[in-house]
Amino acid sequence: MHVKKNDKVIILSGKDREFTGEIIEVDRRARRVKVARRNMMVKHRKPNPITGEEGARIEQENWIDASNVALYSEELEGPVRTGIKWRGFGGEVFDSKQAAIDSFGDEVPERIDKVRVSKKTDEEFD
Repeated sequence: MHVKKNDKVIILSGKDREFTGEIIEVDRRARRVKVARRNMMVKHRKPNPITGEEGARIEQENWIDASNVALYSEELEGPVRTGIKWRGFGGEVFDSKQAAIDSFGDEVPERIDKVRVSKKTDEEFD
């Protein structure tokens, strides 16, 4: 998925179009996200006389399909498309995983980190 928890995103469609917010929850299986204080819904809670709980109207975030949000770029002040690059030796960024592995020489770590990069500005999001 192109977005992660705590990413700043801009909403592309729906009633909250063009608003920005931070992702608070991600459902990878259903490809949907919750954005803080966006796409709010009201949930009604019934009163329970046994426990003494009162009825209430609770506002909470509703799910948004992941295709309807995009990462927000501080440089462009708008949405950006991202691609994946790989971090090699010394924090250098490479287009291919093999090039990143080759940069380490003989001491290759077990894991090579992926980096999400803006296609327009080369801004890194990880």
